[in-house]
Amino acid sequence: MVRPRQVVDSPTFTSSRFGLLSVVQTPPPRDAHWQNGVTWSSYCPSGMGATTYDECIATTGAPEGAIPEPSTKTANVNHVLRGATPFTAYTKFDCSPVGNAEAQRIATAALAQVEEWQVERTLWTGLVNGRMLAFPHLAATAQIVDNDGVILQPTTSTAVTGTAVDVATGLGRLEQALADCYGGRGVIHVPLEALPTLDANQLVRPVGGRSVDSGQFGRQLETLAGNLVAVGAGYPGSGPNGVDPGTTTTWLYATGPVFMYRSDVQVNPFSSTVDRSNNTIEMIAERTYVLGFDCCLHAVQIELGVPS
Repeated sequence: MVRPRQVVDSPTFTSSRFGLLSVVQTPPPRDAHWQNGVTWSSYCPSGMGATTYDECIATTGAPEGAIPEPSTKTANVNHVLRGATPFTAYTKFDCSPVGNAEAQRIATAALAQVEEWQVERTLWTGLVNGRMLAFPHLAATAQIVDNDGVILQPTTSTAVTGTAVDVATGLGRLEQALADCYGGRGVIHVPLEALPTLDANQLVRPVGGRSVDSGQFGRQLETLAGNLVAVGAGYPGSGPNGVDPGTTTTWLYATGPVFMYRSDVQVNPFSSTVDRSNNTIEMIAERTYVLGFDCCLHAVQIELGVPS
């Protein structure tokens, strides 16, 4: 007689160590209206290093009139309004009937295994259910401004023109572009397949960080310059035009800091999901997100592989 197999708990899921959610800022929402999308004031440098002087004390002992009056101070910060639009990550599957509390637990756990990948793919491509609806995103070729003059999508600026470059050159150009347009700590967005190339060239290092989900100190990845690195399993590595770069190259992007608003996990009502024909429950769990980044959007195509 064959005895029935024992039903046990599934293995514990552990989220990606250096994924997008390890680097995002999570400001507290004012209320639930963020789920309509958000708008914020952005102040980005347009002329780093602007300085002036007092001609009376600029050079001690200089002859009178030798130092001219300083030129008129010019604007060196761009103030613009930027916006971000919402999207929803979800999971859907069938399972045997269970209690309401257990249904909530199962659906929430299932969503946890797919949502970071979904969010990373959406931030990179802007695609929501096959349509370009998530703004801003990384792989973009043109600026999009709404009817109120709010910038929803900045144009990607390529840090190196032409063909792919070695990873050290590419990352250096990318970080320089980020420094010129923001001047502070930004985020380098890296497809998972490119992490061994960065690591082999000793261009990134782990540091202490904070987990979005638990609030406890965990680990983050940063460049030697101190920019955070988001290593996305959901990042496809495509260029600003959306074209797949092939198997020997990939694209990296640099942005200003990334922030995120997200809702609690929502599970569909238990009573409305029972399929009487096969006695199963249709489980759907979902969570709404809004992600944005400030000031910069730069890209570079790099060669994959270890140093020779």
